[in-house]
Amino acid sequence: MARVERLLIACGPGERRLVGLAGERIVAFAIERPGHPDRVGEVHRARVVSVVPALAGAFVALADDVQAFLPAEEADPGREDGAQVRPIGTLLREGQAVVVRVVRAAMGGKGPRVTARLAPALTDGASPPAASALIRAAPPRAVEWLTESAPPAEIVVDEVDHVLALRAALPALAGRIAVHRGPAPLLDEAIETELAALAEPAVKIAPGLTLRIAITPALTAIDVDLSGGTGREAARHRRETANRTALAEIARQVVLRNLSGVIAIDLAGLPGARGAREALRQAAEAAFADDPLRARVLGFSRAGLLEVVRPRIRPPLAEVLGTPVCTVVPSAVSAALTALRTLWREAEARRGRSPRLRGAPAVIDAARDEAAALAFLAARLGRPPDLVADPALAPLGWSVEDAGHG
Repeated sequence: MARVERLLIACGPGERRLVGLAGERIVAFAIERPGHPDRVGEVHRARVVSVVPALAGAFVALADDVQAFLPAEEADPGREDGAQVRPIGTLLREGQAVVVRVVRAAMGGKGPRVTARLAPALTDGASPPAASALIRAAPPRAVEWLTESAPPAEIVVDEVDHVLALRAALPALAGRIAVHRGPAPLLDEAIETELAALAEPAVKIAPGLTLRIAITPALTAIDVDLSGGTGREAARHRRETANRTALAEIARQVVLRNLSGVIAIDLAGLPGARGAREALRQAAEAAFADDPLRARVLGFSRAGLLEVVRPRIRPPLAEVLGTPVCTVVPSAVSAALTALRTLWREAEARRGRSPRLRGAPAVIDAARDEAAALAFLAARLGRPPDLVADPALAPLGWSVEDAGHG
């Protein structure tokens, strides 16, 4: 990871994209959607909805009645770090007003998380019971970026109003914030291509070296796939080099994709020599050294996976862009056999009728290649099944329709 030298902020309809560059290399990225804020940094006068000792916390209603979780260790404003945590029932009661700040966005089907351990200036005059209200909105992401780390030498924005807002919020940096003058877009084609690739599960680092990233509800798994190479010594040296190269790119991808929680890394051919694992652990620590969220490298598990833990604050990029789902994408063969099975059941259920399979060309081609399946159907139907290719259907689409009497 390298420090951001230039920050580009591309403002489009409904969203702003923040791209941090070190030279020409992308080292930071975020999408901000003002119409769909993640709420991190908002301060609310909230209302306690329920106290749940079993969860060691309470649920509070924010200004718009969205419920957030307040853990017991964050519910006592006077508790010092490391001090004993009091039972939640002694800290809060239902209906009580409490000032909180959102510290973790809603993600993975869970609501936001909040803390009541705030600076006194935010809580003054807000403690009496009252309706929930927004006390302070979250700052723009650019303001957060520029105040939480060393600001880059150059900040370029392609929308005048946002430039003025940033200069007003950060007067000390006003001289560094410039307006992009076209006609070329602020983010060139090479940057756009790399940003689009962040939605893909595979990352090709070099010939024969690929990362495969899978997000699950429990953890993020990253597999280092290394192919090629001959000779034991050459293969060992190539594997060591590849793993170090992969760790550097993994750290970058983790930051760009905002992967968090438990991250399990399956390196290429884990070495068993004394000290080799420790050397890779140290290489991982060096790779993550500049992570703004301070990921912790825990070391290798007994199964040989390198474990990294990164704080969950905002949703991963995959969740911002859509819904990360671990699922099976059927092959054309699977779709074809499912369709043929359905055709057979329709024929069995409606004796005397002649069902027809209409499918996408890939599905029908796969069905026609299944000689045993077609023979099975022909023996039971008394005729070969009727298969029709329809290019208008989705790539793996199909349907069973009634072709009339047999």
